[in-house]
Amino acid sequence: MPDFIRLLPESIANQIAAGEVVQRPASVVKEMLENSFDAGAHEVTLVFRDGGQTLLQIIDDGVGMSDTDARMCWERHATSKIKKTEDLFNLSTFGFRGEALASIAAVSQVEMKTKREQDALGSHIVIEASEVKKQEPISMTTGTSISVKNLFYNIPVRRNFLKSVSVETKYIIEAFQRMAISRPDVKMNLFNGKNEVYQLAKTSLKQRVEDILVKSKKGSLLGVKEQTEIVSIDGFIGSPELAKKTRGNQFLYVNGRFIKEPYFHHAIANAYADIIEPEHHPFYVLFLKIDPQKIDVNVHPTKTEVKFEESRPIYQIIKSVITKALSGYNSSPELDTNAFLPNFDRPDFNPHKTVAPPQIKTQSGYNPFINDSVKKKNETAWEKLYEPFRDYQVNTEDIKQHQTEISAFTSNEQNVEVGLSFQVYNNYIVCMVNRQLYMLDQKRAHERVLFEKYKQQLLVSNVPSQQLLFPRTIELQTADFEIMRSLLTDINLLGFDVSVFGKNTIIVNGTPADISKGEEKEILEGILENYKLNEQSLKLDKRENLARSLARNAGIQGGTVLEQEQIKQLAVDLFSCNEPKYTPNGKRTFVTMSQNDLTELFE
Repeated sequence: MPDFIRLLPESIANQIAAGEVVQRPASVVKEMLENSFDAGAHEVTLVFRDGGQTLLQIIDDGVGMSDTDARMCWERHATSKIKKTEDLFNLSTFGFRGEALASIAAVSQVEMKTKREQDALGSHIVIEASEVKKQEPISMTTGTSISVKNLFYNIPVRRNFLKSVSVETKYIIEAFQRMAISRPDVKMNLFNGKNEVYQLAKTSLKQRVEDILVKSKKGSLLGVKEQTEIVSIDGFIGSPELAKKTRGNQFLYVNGRFIKEPYFHHAIANAYADIIEPEHHPFYVLFLKIDPQKIDVNVHPTKTEVKFEESRPIYQIIKSVITKALSGYNSSPELDTNAFLPNFDRPDFNPHKTVAPPQIKTQSGYNPFINDSVKKKNETAWEKLYEPFRDYQVNTEDIKQHQTEISAFTSNEQNVEVGLSFQVYNNYIVCMVNRQLYMLDQKRAHERVLFEKYKQQLLVSNVPSQQLLFPRTIELQTADFEIMRSLLTDINLLGFDVSVFGKNTIIVNGTPADISKGEEKEILEGILENYKLNEQSLKLDKRENLARSLARNAGIQGGTVLEQEQIKQLAVDLFSCNEPKYTPNGKRTFVTMSQNDLTELFE
């Protein structure tokens, strides 16, 4: 009987390893940027095209490699970072496993040019699917240039699992941001094709964070610095105004390495618990420095997971440090003591003038319990509130004929008959629809109406927009700008007139007719935040996601006072919807009350 177990060829083993190391183009960016930093580069440039699927190129001015090292670095488990087992627990470099370059070469076409300062000529290598096609001398400056072309060209299934160009572009920008923040002492450049995305000079950490992440004038960065025997903490947190519904502005580093640690994120979120809105995420960029022998970074090939020997004490230290920084942030207005000082320049000012005490008059015989002089200010208002129901007679036979479920309504607006209706607490609408009593949440009801309207508009694609007399420009974070640019065609189908204006900037020339002037910036930023939130949690179709996001931000807000005609129209519009009972995210828009329900309440 023949043997069954065989040793896999090196090329297949590399492709298997690539499944963990190279998940998408952004994974390649991370690995190659780490190698550039380990090589002592002072300037690094990243160029990509088509979301990194056709080209990813890293150019640095690091130490470069010899001819032998240039060939050896593409072999699996070939590394210059460690030599013995003990080195795993005393790491001072990003890379150490020797898997990244071999994995990249296994699933792409790679071209590398590298040269050391002491060498007259550099080395030029071309590799396809782990096979070296060419190696020859080349004249170049000191440093290394690596071009990764046609990622996953030999694994079509993996390539098909990649997201759209705009989404992969977003991931690449986020990977670049993480690395750029970790090394503000390195000049960093990023180009999407020929378009410059970032050109970051060597600077301080605070300036680097502001250049990359802080585009809004509201809120501020709060410095964090603490030294303990267990951990040293340095960096910045955002004031409560910088918190957002979506994750993304959370950066945690351990010994310079970006990591994902939910346990420590929980500590930071706890410190913010009472000062930011629920379901919002705080802004932070924190660097932890810990004895390398007390952490283990060799947990996963991506090296974003780290095990800590003293995680509980670190949790408490992080929470207390963040709480301390937030307690020093004074969000209340300062008291202007000068406003209470006398004006010595006034001609009528007399420092010797005696001020007479105020005369206080009281009514000694007043007793609120026996005197009927107390004015009931709201009595007439409440009487008017119930006036519509005084002459209304409930027909129990008619009520039985109408069900309280959605099936009682059709998409034909003429089947909806709204009778008596009024608003309570400026948030809810009580109305009789088809002789059935309903209570509507006005915000949720309007969100459902707008959602179905916008979905239809995305199909019709001829919605007019109202032009602004003075167009508005909006500057976005780089990753957000790329998302917005990918959505512009669909956003304009909804009645907007928005286009790219410049680097990370869009210009708004027109808006849908039902959006108030002056709200363009808030509406578009809200659309973007909700779009990202839905994308993370629901994985919706792009157009449905966009319709949901716009409906949530353009709808009537709670506390809005409505006219009688608006109340009736909202009820008609809601019950003319295909799915009037719930908002797009599944929350109830109304509740019903039958005559029996009312009777039971009074029993």
